[in-house]
Amino acid sequence: LTTALATLALVAVDISAFRASSLRDSAQAFHLWGGTSKPSGNNRRLANSGSLGEELAGRTCWGGFSTCLRASDVGGEPVQVTINTTLCDEKIKNLYCWIKRVLVEDPDDDVYANYFNNIELAIMAVFGDNLPSDSLPQKLMEIALSKERRNMNSTEWEEGLVGDEISRTERERSSLGAMGAGQWTGQWMTRPHSLLDIRNFTSVDDWIKTLPRGCKRTLKKATADQQNFIVISKPIRGGDRAPHSSYQHFRCVVYHEVRLLSNMYGQSPGSFFNALAEAISRYIGTTRQAGNIVEYRDNDSGKVIGFAHEIGKARTFRGQWFYCDDSAATRYVWFHSVKDLVARSIADERIDTVDLGPSGSDAFTELKQKYGFVSVVDWPRFADYQSGGFIYSDDQNERESAGDEFARLIKILTERQTSEGNEKRPS
Repeated sequence: LTTALATLALVAVDISAFRASSLRDSAQAFHLWGGTSKPSGNNRRLANSGSLGEELAGRTCWGGFSTCLRASDVGGEPVQVTINTTLCDEKIKNLYCWIKRVLVEDPDDDVYANYFNNIELAIMAVFGDNLPSDSLPQKLMEIALSKERRNMNSTEWEEGLVGDEISRTERERSSLGAMGAGQWTGQWMTRPHSLLDIRNFTSVDDWIKTLPRGCKRTLKKATADQQNFIVISKPIRGGDRAPHSSYQHFRCVVYHEVRLLSNMYGQSPGSFFNALAEAISRYIGTTRQAGNIVEYRDNDSGKVIGFAHEIGKARTFRGQWFYCDDSAATRYVWFHSVKDLVARSIADERIDTVDLGPSGSDAFTELKQKYGFVSVVDWPRFADYQSGGFIYSDDQNERESAGDEFARLIKILTERQTSEGNEKRPS
């Protein structure tokens, strides 16, 4: 991560890399954004094509708060562009419109697909203060906004779900990497996970009694009534779009990542650009995974201010992801989500362990430890993910498409053929 911040190599990869296929491992997603995968030729230097042939090519040079757009092969002077790192809802909406061009398949988009896949151009188009009106990023931004501008301020637009209708099998496969399957399958070591053994608790109050006085005071403040929010649980269904694939949820992820990385590395162009790229990859990643969403909305406006993504497997409940905007960060939403997850896990006889996963900083690991979550290196020994499958409500995947059942059948047949081949193999 530090290297990525220093080099800013992460911005030269395709947005569509995260939807072209289901990722088995979130580390693979970060690998792509880390710039260790070779970008395509179109990302290294965008070719002139169609009506954009006379516009600027997309090669960029990062330096401080500015970048330069080099003219196409026919000549021309570089244009210095000032990047404004101020974040606001309007800019996030514009960025979402750009990303939406990649997530929503449209035959009319083919001629521009390579351009919209370039996150460098997206950042310049949205956050560039002095872009020439006839520059390539500005032209692309206008194309992205042309289909959205009329409805962008409506609740229906902000709440609309986008992206693929992903099967249960693909969602489960996409979840495993972020859950740490690389370690429990013996492929590689992941970071330590923060675990809470709940087998000796009969209620959430039993857990709270074990906490320091300060933690108890915090949890008393972390209530929906005191903080004026409402909580809604939404299942992620196989064969449907994710219930958190809207602009309002994307907005929470962007604010969360920019705030997090600014706190860790300071307010700088490097942390800002990295946070935007990280937000896009995390938004696409979480919307491709299985489980359930616990959504937090402001009680007055009805706006989404945060959400927790949870997944149950075997005898463990995992707090997979958590994102919130700046308002929710001051309203104890994360603490409410942890208490709620612990309470539901204790009430479920199938669950022995609550797993809050790895932490992005030592300070966050220490915060989890105050609430009884122990940081464990060999965490698969204590968090059982392998004795059973993913946990769903009874009707969660009843609308699952036939395509998913076909995928399951192919998997069964393949495993059977492999097994029969091994039996015939001479010893």
